[in-house]
Amino acid sequence: MHLLYHFCILHDYMRLDSALQQLLGISRSQASQWIEEGLVSIDNKVAKKSRILKKRACVQIYAYATQQANMIDIKEYVKLLTIEVIHETDDYVIFNKPRGLVVHHAPSVQGPTLTDYLQAHNYKLSTINGALRFGIVHRLDKDTSGAILVAKNNTSHLHFAQMLHNRTMGRIYICVINKPLQCDTFVECFIGRNPNNRLKMAKLDKAKFPNARDSKSELRKIMQSDNGVFELIGVRLFSGRTHQIRVHLSTLQRYIYGDILYSPENLKSTYQTKMLLHAQLLYFEGAVFSAKLPKDLVKFLEENFVDYKDRLESFLLQWQNELKY
Repeated sequence: MHLLYHFCILHDYMRLDSALQQLLGISRSQASQWIEEGLVSIDNKVAKKSRILKKRACVQIYAYATQQANMIDIKEYVKLLTIEVIHETDDYVIFNKPRGLVVHHAPSVQGPTLTDYLQAHNYKLSTINGALRFGIVHRLDKDTSGAILVAKNNTSHLHFAQMLHNRTMGRIYICVINKPLQCDTFVECFIGRNPNNRLKMAKLDKAKFPNARDSKSELRKIMQSDNGVFELIGVRLFSGRTHQIRVHLSTLQRYIYGDILYSPENLKSTYQTKMLLHAQLLYFEGAVFSAKLPKDLVKFLEENFVDYKDRLESFLLQWQNELKY
């Protein structure tokens, strides 16, 4: 076996499997499998999943030789990738992440990640989040494209983390949904792991699920498709929970076009493309940055929404003006 990851814990956790679930964004069963296979150690000693983690404990995660070989191939592959840079300073860089690219490694991730790309292209990155998440201030799901910010040093990382906490830094997404909203609206609820499907998140009762976290999104209508079936909407996040937009839409019986995980079975068979969710705007300290639309989203809009460019441009300009003041 070969060492893949080595990182130290910044907070206390009750159980190792729960900690890996939260830190790596994987299911608890996946974390348990790796622990049971003897691939996870604490301070260089093979760990049990019930192990209580204390602050400053160091975790090592190993892989078999075949998995290590795949990692070598990945390192060569990401050297050939080119990811659009939206804006860059000495303290941070904002990328337009393509759909299909995972942000950071986890035991369940076999393909290339954004952190692989950053390291292969010799970016100097913050180290606050450990080796798994060098520079990563916030996440985007694998199947979500758009603006993502990466910190180049620990000072800027802490600054951005504080802005996220204070909600003075935020994101606005656009997506195509299966049927129009009745009106512009806000959705607020507690979100946690779906007890019936560990791959999904869900709206939960805080009294029954104390680990569920608060969430809030603003949904705004942009325009309906030519046939009235679909709608292009904008979504502003006031929190950053896993699958937040998808969960909030599902509470309204709305689903993102191409979303296989959350959509009901009768919609899945109609999808002709992957999930049409794009992180369009990233804003902080009076600045607003926009990420160019991916080609498949442009194609879908051109085929189903007449004159979408003018409507979308007007909508984004209005929201940008609101965010600056």
